[in-house]
Amino acid sequence: MEEHNESCYRVEFVGDTATILYLGSTVIFSEFGTRETSIPIVDMPEWMTRRVAVLCTMSEQPPTEYVTNVGRRIAQYVYWVFYKGEEDGDNT
Repeated sequence: MEEHNESCYRVEFVGDTATILYLGSTVIFSEFGTRETSIPIVDMPEWMTRRVAVLCTMSEQPPTEYVTNVGRRIAQYVYWVFYKGEEDGDNT
């Protein structure tokens, strides 16, 4: 994974559930309160939903590309989503 200043979350969709895993060594920001959580897709934060929507337009075929300040599509239902904190929430 390239060096980024953002926090990075791995988001995987299975059915109507999103499994969200923080990929850093320490949780700088987590509105989920834990390193890993599974939540209904409709309960995902808006900032994360917007970034995944952008990444859905990207190819899932390797090698995949980074989208600056957004993330990277890793597989058909797996994404890395970047986030700098609350000031970044309306900037997608």
